[in-house]
Amino acid sequence: MTAPQSTRSTYVDVAAARIQHYIGRTPRLKGQRGASAWLSWATSAEQVKKVLQDTLALRACGAELNPEAGRADGLISVRFPEDPASQETAQVVTGMLAAYLRSVLPALEISGLWGAGPSYLEAYRDQMKPLRDDPPLVSLPPSAGFPPLESCAECRADPVAGQIEIHGETPSVCLDCLARYQDLYRRPGLARRGRPLIYREEADLAQALGRDRVTGTAKDFQDLAALGGQETWRNHIATIWIDGNAIGALFDRIADRGDPNLKKQASAAISAATRKSLLEATRVVLGEDQREPLPVIPHIVGGDDLIVSVVADRAWQFTISYLDAFRAHARAIPGADEAAPPSASAGLVFAHMKFPFRRATELAAGRLRAAKRQFHGTSPAVAWLDVTRDGEQPPPALRAWALDDLLALEDALAALRTQVEPSGRAVLERLVDTERPAVSLARLREHARRLDRGAMLEPFLVGLDPGPGTERMAGALAVARWWR
Repeated sequence: MTAPQSTRSTYVDVAAARIQHYIGRTPRLKGQRGASAWLSWATSAEQVKKVLQDTLALRACGAELNPEAGRADGLISVRFPEDPASQETAQVVTGMLAAYLRSVLPALEISGLWGAGPSYLEAYRDQMKPLRDDPPLVSLPPSAGFPPLESCAECRADPVAGQIEIHGETPSVCLDCLARYQDLYRRPGLARRGRPLIYREEADLAQALGRDRVTGTAKDFQDLAALGGQETWRNHIATIWIDGNAIGALFDRIADRGDPNLKKQASAAISAATRKSLLEATRVVLGEDQREPLPVIPHIVGGDDLIVSVVADRAWQFTISYLDAFRAHARAIPGADEAAPPSASAGLVFAHMKFPFRRATELAAGRLRAAKRQFHGTSPAVAWLDVTRDGEQPPPALRAWALDDLLALEDALAALRTQVEPSGRAVLERLVDTERPAVSLARLREHARRLDRGAMLEPFLVGLDPGPGTERMAGALAVARWWR
């Protein structure tokens, strides 16, 4: 049934909490893909509709998929007609949907909240949004218990529940890892009928680019890193976390206009902009060899959020292409402010292919926050970290760069990367001293003059005082390490 818009509805949102932390729970890419695939499948419109139809209690209260909500992996949004018992019904519905999600992925952290109103837009703004930091339902996975049992060989977080074959081995794993790996082998594709082979977004991306949905994707992080150039040692990847800017402000403006249909259109447009930008950016970094797998592995694609792994020496090109494409698509989002349309910022982390994925996503999240904080979330920007070079703590002089600066300096960065040998860039790095910017800038210019390289450094310094100029030069040298 469809709730008539002339009446008030109760809206329930049940979502996976800390998704990136959950997906990175296992060290193998297969397990991470398994989590992404199951989460995407379990919260897809088709599957949620089936759950609502097949569950008597949910059907009895008139619960239906919320058509006013946007599309995002890890979120189930439903609605039912409001009545005097709606509060109690909402608690029951929230608990049942949380239990359903846990039945698919046992170690998932789940949150749930609800509210009522004439539209989802108003219910979310007035009742649900204020509860996001302290939702009325928080469902944590069961503890390992006592006495201590043998721990899972994959995640080391939960007790063993069974065995499964992985690459000829038969490790003892927990319930959650059983779900991640069971029937989710990617080669030669052993999924049972009706269950996901791999993460839908990755398969769709491969197909859209003319590659096979399974064999056209990297088998593991080693396979991904091997796509790098020879000078990169072919053992590094980048973890990129991208999130929209001013999306909340957009929906606040839409709420003030009181147009639920506009909110629905905007949500769909944002989701479409994310997927279009992912496709366009991947096409930019795609190799010409049709036998080569995609150089991009999407882990989370939801709303304006994106987490991907990219071969290290194509990460800058991917990030810039994505942010530029998203900005262009965002101008067409219904309700967007023409003077200041939504955009996106990125956190970028370079690391060895064996660096823990969970930690890489945490660091990328931190760099994303730094980019948004520095530019106040008003314009697209990128903050980055090279773990191999600098460790897990960003150097004090490392500042985020605006997308427009990266685009304007593309040629200068390419020249710095290709025309100055690594030893020459190392000398320049030693001359950078942000604590004595005037002295540092003078030394940099004198060194460049003696080597007849002044024109190469000037694009990064022109028009800037010593402090900002020195910081810009430090950033340019850091960017050049992986610029291709």
